[in-house]
Amino acid sequence: MQTGLAGRTVIVTGGNANIGRGIAHAFAAENANVAIVARDAAQGRRVVDELLAHGAHDALWHAADVTCRPEVDAMVDAVRARFGEIHVLVNNVGGNVAVDAFVDSDPKTWDQDIALNFKSTLNCTQAVLPGMIERSRGRILHIGSTAGLVGDPLLSVYSAMKGAIHAFTRVLAKEVGRHGITVNAIAPYGTMPEDPENAFSSGSRFHRDGVISRTLATRPQEMARIARRTVLERQLALPSEIGAAAVYLASDAAAFVTGQVLAVDGGTQIA
Repeated sequence: MQTGLAGRTVIVTGGNANIGRGIAHAFAAENANVAIVARDAAQGRRVVDELLAHGAHDALWHAADVTCRPEVDAMVDAVRARFGEIHVLVNNVGGNVAVDAFVDSDPKTWDQDIALNFKSTLNCTQAVLPGMIERSRGRILHIGSTAGLVGDPLLSVYSAMKGAIHAFTRVLAKEVGRHGITVNAIAPYGTMPEDPENAFSSGSRFHRDGVISRTLATRPQEMARIARRTVLERQLALPSEIGAAAVYLASDAAAFVTGQVLAVDGGTQIA
């Protein structure tokens, strides 16, 4: 498939780890300019080296808290200064800060989940849209979740925010389609990289000190409530498979695909 992505500029938020790293690798293989946005500097430098070795036309790591609009604007300015036009935005940053039944949850964590999953997406999308509208072309991809389709117990606000991402995908597609911009989302189930020793940044919830890893270690029976079965032999996706979906939706081949939420979940919803 001719993707048309060679030499185009792609921003991947949360590109240091797991799904974001897999997406960044997939665009690197298409000879794109890949800018990854995250906060772990050591991991960022490692991933940039990987991207260049993997075929990226050029690669950049930029430190930013994407829940903070001034930092997002500075990041977009830095990417434009390095590469020029921004062709593709992948809003991958997300996660949960606690694992609890809603009745027991701390309202302080609600704000963090809302900011991490939804406000980050609003910030980055609005920052790149004027340039895409001016040039009458662009691809915006959101990383949602099957949690936003069916809901995950113990992750109520996270699930709600991923549902908001899916709704935002559809309405934004209606608003910007006439400007030559497509907007789509990918809804993974669980993912686990082939090389977990190298795939998780210090801020990842799957890092050995992250919230998911801690909860798996201390409350395994509760975490089992979140698990769903696929209809396949394998129960978890690989980040490269999410990356392949992102490349397709950003490619010239998907120019007539917009407002869609593509589940990459091994059939959990039909199991």
